[in-house]
Amino acid sequence: NQPLAAIASYATASINLMVREADDPQTPAMVRQAVTRIAEQAERAGRVIKSVHDFVRRREAAREWVHVEQLLDAVLPLVRLQARKSGARIEMDLPKGLPRVRCDRTMVEQVLLNLTRNAIQAMDGPTPLADRALVLRVRRLQPRWLSFAVVDHGPGIPAEVARQLFTPFFTTRTEGMGLGLSLCRTVVEQHGGAMDFESRVAPASPTGTEFRFSLPCEDAPGAAPGTGADRLPVTGSGESSA
Repeated sequence: NQPLAAIASYATASINLMVREADDPQTPAMVRQAVTRIAEQAERAGRVIKSVHDFVRRREAAREWVHVEQLLDAVLPLVRLQARKSGARIEMDLPKGLPRVRCDRTMVEQVLLNLTRNAIQAMDGPTPLADRALVLRVRRLQPRWLSFAVVDHGPGIPAEVARQLFTPFFTTRTEGMGLGLSLCRTVVEQHGGAMDFESRVAPASPTGTEFRFSLPCEDAPGAAPGTGADRLPVTGSGESSA
C-alpha cells in the first residue's frame, strides 16, 4: 500500500501542476521530478510483489510431518488466554494414536487460531457462561486424511450470512476485513484438503457452529499404498439450519 499511495500522491501533484501552474517555467522540471518518483515507486511495488511471490513459493518447502498434539499445543496458550477473558472453557476430543499430518505448521496454526478466535467471539455475549464451551476435535476420516473440527455453542450463523461466509472481504464485524475465513480455506486447499461448516440457529436446540477441515496424514497401518482421495471433501452442508 505504501508505494501505491506514493504513486497516487505524485500523480495527483503532477496533474495539479499541469493544470494550475501551466505558465510557470519551473512546472516541467517539477512534473519531471514527480514522474520520476512515480517510476521509482512503481519499481518498489514490483519488488514487494516479487518478495511475496517468492515467500509463497517457499511455503511448499516448509511442509513437514507434525504430530497433531504439537499443532494444538502451539496454539492452546493463546486460545486459553482468549477463552479465559470470555469465560469459555476448552474441551479437547482427541483419540490416542493419531498419525502425523504433513503441513506447513505455521500456516495451519494460523488457521486453528482464526477458527478458535471466531468461535469464542461467537459465544461472547449471547451464550450463557455455563454453556460457553469450545470443542477441538480430531478424527481420522480415511487412511490418509484427518479431520479437524472447531465447535462453538454460539447463536449459529444466519442463512444469509452463511451463503457469503467464505467470500473475500465479506464481514459482519465493523473492525474486520473479511479475509480470515477466505484465507483459512485457501491454506487448507493448498494442502489438498477442504473446509466446510455446519451451523444451527434458533429455534434449533442446541445452537452453534462447527467448522471442519481436512489435512493429509500418514497412512493407517496395513492400508494399501495410495489409499484415499487426492482431495478429501469434508462432509457437511456448509449452511445454517434452524
